[in-house]
Amino acid sequence: MSTAPDLEKHATAPDTHDDARGAETRKRRRNQVSSRPFAGRIGGNQEFTLTPSDASFTSITHTVPDASSSFTWRESVRLTAFADVDLWKESVLEGVGTCLQLYLAGMYAVGLGPAAAATSLGPLVPAVVGGVSNWFLITLFIYAGGPVSGGHFNPFITMSTFFARLAILPRTVLYVAFQCAGAVVAGRVLRASLGRGSDAFKQVPGCYIDTALVTPGEAYALETMTSFALIFIAFGVGLDPRQRQVFGPALSPILVGAALGLCSYSSGIAREGYSGASLNPARCLGLMAAGERFDYHYIHWLGPLTAAMLNGLMYWVIPIYKD
Repeated sequence: MSTAPDLEKHATAPDTHDDARGAETRKRRRNQVSSRPFAGRIGGNQEFTLTPSDASFTSITHTVPDASSSFTWRESVRLTAFADVDLWKESVLEGVGTCLQLYLAGMYAVGLGPAAAATSLGPLVPAVVGGVSNWFLITLFIYAGGPVSGGHFNPFITMSTFFARLAILPRTVLYVAFQCAGAVVAGRVLRASLGRGSDAFKQVPGCYIDTALVTPGEAYALETMTSFALIFIAFGVGLDPRQRQVFGPALSPILVGAALGLCSYSSGIAREGYSGASLNPARCLGLMAAGERFDYHYIHWLGPLTAAMLNGLMYWVIPIYKD
């Protein structure tokens, strides 16, 4: 026959066990990786997106529809996502990443500027060095920022994902705003770090166009076609879900970086007076702000914007997914 203390011990044992299980559950939650699904993540091949079968599909896509690879234009332009705190955090990371990326890129860009006239090969040497440097730089930053924000660090990439219906309008607006702010900060800090005047930033490769040699139409054609080539490759290797079965999401950042390096190299040696395609409007915004000169800067935005629209049209005509 059980005594009163025995009954008390048996009664309290389940509570102790429940507390232990609760502590274990809380520990598992603390150790969960914090990464939100996003269809426009460069290098993810849409591997990290939600499907209607996911338990959290409705609750997450109600706020951020681009957590799924399929959403309507009406959902894309819905403004409720501006109230999402996590989206603001991801946008801040885009600004910080863009700032750091352009600070590093700006240093070797300023250093390579005089090399075009200092070597007998003209722009070939700085174009090669710049292209290879861009390859490594872009690849590493995509790896670093991809799990959180998608690793864009470039308004051109963000605009392209919007027109291809892989990113919602609020994300696009916030990302571009923070990317531009980060780029301007990078340009000003770089100028202060180097102790150089504005003249040192007026002929930076990829942002300098000699208006006496290159017409606006020529610059626009060069910017548009080079940007279109880059985004065609970037979407094919970094966002097409069919590539999961070919090489998976791990290799695609390297290929996107290689594509940008190739485009910057080829455009940097093709035309006298044209130092190469921008491929990142924020980069030129920051460096031209440091140089206090904005010759043809509108083309650094108009060309990529046109390419983003063309790429979006192509993905509408030839969609990735079947109806």
